[in-house]
Amino acid sequence: MKISFLFFSIENLFSFTVNAFVTPCRILQLHSSRSFAMTRQTATVDTLSVRIKKVMDQLPKAEKKLGQMILQSPGQMASYSASEIARMAGVSNATMTRLVQRLGYDSFEQMRRLAREGIAWGSPLFLLDRSSEPQEVIDQDPFEAHIKASITNIRTSFESISPIVIEEIGSQLAGARQIRIFGQRNNYFFAAYLRWQLIQFRSDVYLLPASGETLGEYLVGLMPADLFIVFGLRRRQPGLAGLVSTVRQSGAKVVLITDTASEQDIQADWTIKCETSSPIPLDNHTAVMTVCHVLSEKLIRLVGLQGRERLARIEDLHMQLKEF
Repeated sequence: MKISFLFFSIENLFSFTVNAFVTPCRILQLHSSRSFAMTRQTATVDTLSVRIKKVMDQLPKAEKKLGQMILQSPGQMASYSASEIARMAGVSNATMTRLVQRLGYDSFEQMRRLAREGIAWGSPLFLLDRSSEPQEVIDQDPFEAHIKASITNIRTSFESISPIVIEEIGSQLAGARQIRIFGQRNNYFFAAYLRWQLIQFRSDVYLLPASGETLGEYLVGLMPADLFIVFGLRRRQPGLAGLVSTVRQSGAKVVLITDTASEQDIQADWTIKCETSSPIPLDNHTAVMTVCHVLSEKLIRLVGLQGRERLARIEDLHMQLKEF
């Protein structure tokens, strides 16, 4: 789960962008200063842990003890004062002051801001709270906290989703010439799941990118009659805003499925925000899967008999090929 985007050089960033999208010149024109906000944030957040690790061997005993505690759960810096963290580590306030200065920060508040960025970014390490061990949840009830989070996330998400938006997206799912679904990291699995539901009832639904492939080949030939679905939940890879901008220039419609904590820097035709709160340091994605089910239901209803006939032919082929 732990990924480092530290010290991204301009050369490396160009290399990633060229491999991921069309051409460097094209992408530089499309990206606004906010397009790489998540990249800058990631590097800044990781720097907090990296700075501590770099000086760990040279730290005096008390500062090393404090540094080790921060590394174990850096996210708690967002919730506690400097004095409280020093007390939790069993060191003096002066030790905290010296460590802040040794790491090159102007103040403890600067370090606290970095911790808050790490929480917003979705790093499991920053979401982990040392003050509440998982065993405490297990002792209360092994399932209740997760069930409650799932129900709350689904309800909260759909309270903010307009039925009109779902109907409009459903019409696009049924009527689009082609549907292309994009996702990276965890988002790839959501994209694959939604595609598998949709292809039961309509053709020309594509998942991208395939392993080892670049995106330029998929973007050529996009038309206004196409639908492009993007899963952009945290933690996104940089450049996603540029991809969406490129797709929209083709005239294709874009649906963005994201979470409530992510940067709102992507301009899509429709945006669905899912709540992903969780009792553990890993996001709860039950609302995302429910959105996939709702969209699939809309497609099934709209394609009607044509979709049923397609599903019947698929089942006949399963039997003929003895796939089950």
